[in-house]
Amino acid sequence: MKKTKIVIIFLLWIFLGWFVWQVKFQRNKLNQPIVQEGKLDLNGIIQSIWNVVNAKTLNFTKLNYKRFDEVYNILQNYYYDQDKLNTWVMIENALKAFVDGIDDPYTVYMDSNQNSGFQEEIKWEIDFEWIWIVISKKDYYVLVEEVVKGSPAFKAGLMVLDRIVAVNSGIVKDRDINQAMLKIKWPKWTKVTLTIERLKKDLTKDYFNKTITRDKLLIPSVTSQILTWKNNNKIWYINISIIGEETEKLLRKNISEIKSHNIKWIVLDLRWNGWWLLPIAVEIVSHFVPKWKLVVTAKYKVFEDEKYYSKWYGGLQKIPVVVLMDGMTASAWEIIALALQEQIGATLVGTQTFGKWSIQTMDEFKGGASLKYTIWKWYTPNGLNVDKTWATPNIEIKFDSEKYLKDRTDNQLQKAIEVFKF
Repeated sequence: MKKTKIVIIFLLWIFLGWFVWQVKFQRNKLNQPIVQEGKLDLNGIIQSIWNVVNAKTLNFTKLNYKRFDEVYNILQNYYYDQDKLNTWVMIENALKAFVDGIDDPYTVYMDSNQNSGFQEEIKWEIDFEWIWIVISKKDYYVLVEEVVKGSPAFKAGLMVLDRIVAVNSGIVKDRDINQAMLKIKWPKWTKVTLTIERLKKDLTKDYFNKTITRDKLLIPSVTSQILTWKNNNKIWYINISIIGEETEKLLRKNISEIKSHNIKWIVLDLRWNGWWLLPIAVEIVSHFVPKWKLVVTAKYKVFEDEKYYSKWYGGLQKIPVVVLMDGMTASAWEIIALALQEQIGATLVGTQTFGKWSIQTMDEFKGGASLKYTIWKWYTPNGLNVDKTWATPNIEIKFDSEKYLKDRTDNQLQKAIEVFKF
């Protein structure tokens, strides 16, 4: 017991010594002694103590946060309709606008209703009945964050970062995420019309309607087929649509089934893919890239870098690979494409990728609100980050949709096959 008291007294003396030093420091900055004309300057000491305490708190005035207090006080004192002053709603709206001021569409503050709807969206199941998109609420529109390949939304031409401003002619500005979602989600075979605002690269906007038929969908995440080309040469075409928990197992199964064939080349189709699970992406790369080769590096602001290496499962090494990609190839899919390009010399064919190399996390607050924000960015084995700058293919060729609709000819796939020397 005595030892405990001694330790406490010792710590108190250390704190007191530090505090006195801080007081002297504050007074010295003003060139004012503690004792003036033989008297203790009590007012000066009190001011110095206040300066010490104030110096240890956030300096909000430096960032003009004080303006919130000023505006609020004016409204409290002079605004006519006092019953309209809902402080909590005002703060929530201010937080949304504050976060929206960041030039990052994936960083957003969501109130409890918006967060609840977003959480429901990201927990979709593989047989979910609607149009297969993930959405979040932003200001006057609903933001499309993901479009699943092969889904009704995909077939209708909906794109990531499209802005839904109306559902069946009903404006979504004053609706929360749950209300917007309920208007989009109905039983299969029913139709929904979305009014889309699409921001182009030159910052001009296009407005158009998309009528989409809802459906229950079951998409295998990996499909493949053997293409027989000139002189009976065999090309293995692999189409990966979703990176989910079962994807690597399905890829492994497909590999075992084609081992009996004399495969000389591989075309890996990663077009129109935005869904991602990083560990599964590394697993996929491990079928092509030798062990211990770097796949990707995650760089944080406050944590140590994380490096992900190929586990090398064998079976596909030394087989030339061409990767198909386009403007919707994003995130983990870009990681796969660039890892194969830099580590085994794969040829990239198609158009520039989407350029999303930032990853978000979420902090939830008391009351159900949340902040979704960018916490790290990816870098290729050669140290390249393509966030908002896009990955460029070795051979650039746009998809000819008219030709595809006419006779199902995939001109990008044809160009990928032409890369191989027969």
